[in-house]
Amino acid sequence: MAQRIITFAVVVSVVAGQSGGIQRGLQYGENWAPTTKDSDLVSANFPDVNITLRSPAFLNPEKVPARFSNGTDGPTDDIELDYFIRSLAQKHDWMTYESAAFQSEEGRAIPYVFLSLPNTNSSSDKLRIYLQAAIHGNEPAADESVLALLGKMDAEPAWAKSILDKMDIKILPRYNVDGVAYFQRQLASNLDPNREHLKLMRGQSREIKRVVSEWNPHIALDMHEFTVPTIYGGHYQHGADSLLSGGINPNIHPKIREQLLDFFIPAVGEKLESHGLRWEPYVTGPSNRTEGSRIRFTEAVTEAHALRVATALIKIQTILELARDNCEMVKSIVEDARDEFINSDEDIVITDSYVPENRTFTMVDTRNGSVIQVPIDFQRTTPSIANLTRPRPEAYVIPRTWSDVAERLEILGLKVERMNYEFRRTLETLTIESSVVEPELYEGTYLNTVTTNSTSREVVLPVGSYHVSTRQQNAALAFIALEPENIDSYVKFNIIPVEAGMEYPVFRIPRE
Repeated sequence: MAQRIITFAVVVSVVAGQSGGIQRGLQYGENWAPTTKDSDLVSANFPDVNITLRSPAFLNPEKVPARFSNGTDGPTDDIELDYFIRSLAQKHDWMTYESAAFQSEEGRAIPYVFLSLPNTNSSSDKLRIYLQAAIHGNEPAADESVLALLGKMDAEPAWAKSILDKMDIKILPRYNVDGVAYFQRQLASNLDPNREHLKLMRGQSREIKRVVSEWNPHIALDMHEFTVPTIYGGHYQHGADSLLSGGINPNIHPKIREQLLDFFIPAVGEKLESHGLRWEPYVTGPSNRTEGSRIRFTEAVTEAHALRVATALIKIQTILELARDNCEMVKSIVEDARDEFINSDEDIVITDSYVPENRTFTMVDTRNGSVIQVPIDFQRTTPSIANLTRPRPEAYVIPRTWSDVAERLEILGLKVERMNYEFRRTLETLTIESSVVEPELYEGTYLNTVTTNSTSREVVLPVGSYHVSTRQQNAALAFIALEPENIDSYVKFNIIPVEAGMEYPVFRIPRE
């Protein structure tokens, strides 16, 4: 019997990802998830794929820790990973080992890899790709697939050159090095790094995000792994080998969303199918063992390890080849969409809702092992429906009191101007109309859901306050962080604490 974990890739214009659920009763270190293995009936539907894998766990299987078999350790420790990528970097002039200037929460080194042909056009003339893996420390197929990619490039130099002729690639093979060491989902601080992309509570999250912002990729890949023995509808388990996600945020430019949903993801799906693999959109949903219960999905360890790594490698390889073969089109779409977004006067989406659909989903019937299409209630998020929109401001103005908010925005890649004069102007202000604080702790805070009323008044702010123009590439991140009703806003996560009746201390400069 094999524990089965599906790989999934998040393909985005900025890095983000969604996966997994909440663990309760966490301790310091070694927060292992329960290991549940498939029956022989189920696992028979997931044979290995005939693909050569040149990553440490497959090149040197004798070095894989024994504890990997019971889900308490990963297959490749930091020493093996570091030796592997250093050795490849010494062999090839197109590969550079980069040691981050920062460390993990527990002081571990965080290595990067940079792939670029020497003596070629500068990065400004080529596609820029960002690839990261293992943001969750107990998803070993994620980082193993990235190492397998490097192994493939080492073994197939002509293929590697064909890729690097068109693009430069920055790779973070192992995001959550402490989590991998403990074989747990979370950072050492027990916060989920995949919920840190905007709130940036931890220093490690900030430093990694700063690297991504400075690299400013056209395409970003975030490799995950998804555990699937969960039972739905009484006796069904996931039947797909892979789940794919991308283009979810409603403020993403339509051309970029179309490129993801209509070009990249279908092409990756076709490639998976050509290898006899099944795929579906990434979804989450509650477990239910009640016979005949309706399945509700929201789009959003060992014997099967080779299949999982091979599946992930196929996805990475396919996306890189698509980008290579359509380099000018991809670059043009992304850069034109960025320009259009910067100059847009369209309203921005503050909150949205999912679109209910009835469809079928690939599942395995655990009673007999058959792979079938099961009717489900599906909540589509690509695209969603806007509930609350608001005119796009020309800029946000932030009092110097909230310098930590300005710092976060800079880390997210926004240009933040510090004003060297007293600011005085009539601005749009938001007053908190209602505030509901959740009673349970979530990711280190108590979530605050608010509604607001809009008014205007003359605002006077001291020297050193901040001006954030929305006429810039990453303004959509400011919309998410600074519009208080958004589900990921700094009000929601109590970075800016407010209550009913208070004026929200971030002000909007209306468009002329």
